[in-house]
Amino acid sequence: MTYSLSELSDRQEIVDLLSAYCRAIDDNRPEDVVSLFTEDCYLDYGGALPIVEGRAAATKFFSIGTDRLYARSAHFVSNVEVAFPSEDEALAISYVNAWHEFHDHQPDAWIFGRYSDEFSRTDDGWLINKRTFRSMGDHNWVGEMSYIERMGPHR
Repeated sequence: MTYSLSELSDRQEIVDLLSAYCRAIDDNRPEDVVSLFTEDCYLDYGGALPIVEGRAAATKFFSIGTDRLYARSAHFVSNVEVAFPSEDEALAISYVNAWHEFHDHQPDAWIFGRYSDEFSRTDDGWLINKRTFRSMGDHNWVGEMSYIERMGPHR
């Protein structure tokens, strides 16, 4: 695929935003996490987790997850693919591996999956407007998950 110079710059800003999300989650800075989303964001992390709509709900959601649920975490995002349906919209698929140490001394857990994100260009730069997470697998995860549907010749 050939990118214009503008698309290369936009693509790097989006990759940087995905990295900033991981760093803010792992540093337990929920307000900084939420600042990476649009006011009308829509978040679907799957499983039994609620659909989150809007920044106020996102602040509550991330405050619970990053502080009360686990003591430490390490999120790694890779394999980022970005497309630009229009000048002010972007779509991205990225892989995420995340390790979690829980407060209640249950075993550490890993979760592996994909983010499917929709981005909007705003006055503040690129922000995540819609995020869907689907799991590919886990080790010792504590809750229900929604898994990626596998496609292949035998399905």
